[in-house]
Amino acid sequence: MPPVLTEASSLRCAHQGTVVVQATHRVLTVGGAAVLVDGDLLAAQILGCQLQPPVTPCAQITGINAGVSGSLTVGGQPVLLATAQGTTNAGTWLVVDPGQTKLEAT
Repeated sequence: MPPVLTEASSLRCAHQGTVVVQATHRVLTVGGAAVLVDGDLLAAQILGCQLQPPVTPCAQITGINAGVSGSLTVGGQPVLLATAQGTTNAGTWLVVDPGQTKLEAT
């Protein structure tokens, strides 16, 4: 089972930009960091994407294609897993480090 993502997780766009993660629910925490749920990453800001104009750099997450739990929810929303990945306004994003290994889900 993959680890659950929290605010301590590290996510990046394919061009090394850092995804700014912020949980909307604080009911479940791991190591003091709130667990991320499905809606938390939609429109999440991306800082430092290496794409340079005239190419549009990644600025926000636009979709989640994988890594949503089918068994654990918080506030009625499925939690996100270390297998999460998806799209940005200019490419893709993925999980670099889940930030914790204590809580896992499927």
